[in-house]
Amino acid sequence: MEKVVFPKFIEVMKRLSVEVNDHEICKRLEALMHIGKEDLNLDSVKNLLKNPLEFDPREIPEPYTMYVKHFIYMVKRNEKGEGKKYIYDPTLLGDKGSSRG
Repeated sequence: MEKVVFPKFIEVMKRLSVEVNDHEICKRLEALMHIGKEDLNLDSVKNLLKNPLEFDPREIPEPYTMYVKHFIYMVKRNEKGEGKKYIYDPTLLGDKGSSRG
């Protein structure tokens, strides 16, 4: 089964990565993606990407919850500092809605 949502989520995480720890977490998530049998739920990931600061990480099953929490942390950290700001891309997962910035 080809995974569609996982690579998109990892792509967004990589764009926000500014610390060595971020890059390592992305590598671990990629490794999990390759050994896992199922993809992430499209609707849950869309909700996460649309509203990361309001998303409940428990919507994503273990063992992926910690990666979602780190994504939310990266968004918050980058909003406060000089890091890459997160901007939702509605075309990433086929969403027709407007982006927020």
